[in-house]
Amino acid sequence: MPADNESLPCPAGPDDHRRVIIVGGGYAGVTLAVRLGRALRERRDLTAEVMLVEPNPCQEALSELDLVAAGPERPEFCELWLPAVLKDLPVRTCFNRVEAIDPRRRVVTTTGGHEVGYWRLIVCTGAVPSLPPIPGIEGRAVTMWSVADAQELQHQIAQQFRVAARLPSRDERREALSFTVCGGGATGVEIAGTIGQLLPKRAAEVGLERDDLRISLIEGRPEILYDLPEPQRKKATQRLEQLGVRVITGSMISEITESDVVLESGEHVPSAVLAWCGGAKADPHAADWGFEMDNSRRLLAEADLKAVGFDDVYVLGDVASFRDPETHRTLPMLAQFAIREAEHTAGNICRELTGDPTTGFHPHMHGEFVSVGPSWGVGWMWKFQLSGIPAIFMKRLTYILYWWQVGGVKLAWSRGRELLAMQR
Repeated sequence: MPADNESLPCPAGPDDHRRVIIVGGGYAGVTLAVRLGRALRERRDLTAEVMLVEPNPCQEALSELDLVAAGPERPEFCELWLPAVLKDLPVRTCFNRVEAIDPRRRVVTTTGGHEVGYWRLIVCTGAVPSLPPIPGIEGRAVTMWSVADAQELQHQIAQQFRVAARLPSRDERREALSFTVCGGGATGVEIAGTIGQLLPKRAAEVGLERDDLRISLIEGRPEILYDLPEPQRKKATQRLEQLGVRVITGSMISEITESDVVLESGEHVPSAVLAWCGGAKADPHAADWGFEMDNSRRLLAEADLKAVGFDDVYVLGDVASFRDPETHRTLPMLAQFAIREAEHTAGNICRELTGDPTTGFHPHMHGEFVSVGPSWGVGWMWKFQLSGIPAIFMKRLTYILYWWQVGGVKLAWSRGRELLAMQR
């Protein structure tokens, strides 16, 4: 079956009893489309039509946004173009937005009112930034959830350097070059670390000094990187401080003004540029599609990753609420779980195509790595805790492995070389 990369609209037609529609082109959606496409190409006992519905023709690597946000790197580095990945696979791509899903009629409706029926539906539309009701946050904070966000932060940083270069006193320059990152999770630490490592060099290039910079990372909890072991948290904090980043913990934000972030402790943190990395929530559109949700409005998943109450719908990734059968805890929003859920679902759909029963998903977290600047990191893998160059190497390696899984050796080699060349 030849690949058919389509734009608007999605192909209409009768509800083929073998049509599989994947809604969402993130880690889960792309992994699933590639796995199913390869299975259909290689196995004669499988017959199905696979369609990926996603408005953006490229997947964005959110964990590498810091390299664009605080550096001169090309935004294309964080983008994986879907037509290139899927061009040799029997997968239709429909670059359109899903307006509605009717699971009772088994129909997906895209922009323009185009209805497409399905035999199996996979909902993996991910998450969006979560902005709390803090006075002044709207319009001031740059969220970190897309390449466009990273480019906006890069633009604001560059603009402040132009402003600072005209100012006569150090105090005025420090006000103009005050950069604040809110949120001490992985994204916030990565943005703050990259800013701390790269901006002193940029300051020197335009005739300014390192002391003209004022960089802050704010986390309301007592420590940053709560998902990592305590020794790794402390190493990350020490590394940030070495890079000139002031780490402020233990106080929530009460207000954001034009020039400051005001903490509940009463402290005012100067902030000419503000990056918001304070969490995410499930895609809010999915709440309107008729599936059961948990209290955080993530779609409830059964043991085999099917939506509760629907035998023909799977829910994966950040939009889904899946409880680990061993710990009974809901899986966090991490790319590694989205990828493994997609791999398991591809196997389950192949089983259903051949009349076999589905199997339950058993998650296993192999490790987690966070960069603290482009050339240094912290994290763990199995029973080993790593920091420095070994940790950043493992973080970069996870992306090379993902590119290899979805795009083969050629993609992994070309993107891997580009990634390694960025190390400083």
